[in-house]
Amino acid sequence: MKKVAKVLAMTLAAVSVMGFAACNQNNDGGEKKTITVGYTDYAPMNYEDESGKLVGFDTELAQQIFTDLGYEVRFKLIEWTNKYSEVNSGTIDCIWNGFTSNCADDDDGIQRADKVDFTYNYMTNAQCVLRLDTGVEVTDKAQFAGMSVAYEASSAAEGFVGELTGINAKPVSSQMVALQELKAGTAQYAVVDLLLAKAVAGKGDFTNVVINEGVEIAAEYYAIGFKKGSDLTAKVNEKLVEYAANGKLAALAEKYGLSNQLITDYSDQK
Repeated sequence: MKKVAKVLAMTLAAVSVMGFAACNQNNDGGEKKTITVGYTDYAPMNYEDESGKLVGFDTELAQQIFTDLGYEVRFKLIEWTNKYSEVNSGTIDCIWNGFTSNCADDDDGIQRADKVDFTYNYMTNAQCVLRLDTGVEVTDKAQFAGMSVAYEASSAAEGFVGELTGINAKPVSSQMVALQELKAGTAQYAVVDLLLAKAVAGKGDFTNVVINEGVEIAAEYYAIGFKKGSDLTAKVNEKLVEYAANGKLAALAEKYGLSNQLITDYSDQK
């Protein structure tokens, strides 16, 4: 009886292992490929809707492209200051989150393009100053003197804030936290991406937040960042070209109100 029980146990264990392996295989019997996308909470690029589902232009585009390339896609919320260590260590495979490609990082002055491999630029952006509707409209950088200015640490905003003198600079963990500082009155101004500003200013929890129109800031470009030497950069570029031609990019941009910022001609980037 013990021998029969032992054989039965071994058989069940083997079936269990086979079942587990099957769950980690593609339909063709090969090992299922997964890819992890690093992001921060940033509407309209990557954010949760009212039901708690992760949505946004970058979220949907990453999902579509990597699914087409045969990957199971996972998303990981990261601290923006850790983006390079995350992608270099392999805990994420790419940084796909309104990632400005045409700038250097203020902490070391090194161009971002020297730290990661960027895809084609697919969207334009700029930094934007936000204030409360009761705040002072600034028209010159000198007017920030004596003011508290919140911004996401290690973001493109850091470059603009670094040019301001006599301010109380408030680096925080994300752009949304910078907005919360502004809303709470612990900062007089917040510097965030223009696309985020247009998505939230005057709406929902930020009805009393307005865009400060008086200060002009240079244009920026968004691209997807991969670890140096990754073969995924070229593959995603091919998909961007394909999606630009078949209208998928345009449709997604229209869905999120980004049609005017979308780039679909990559001829000068090849």
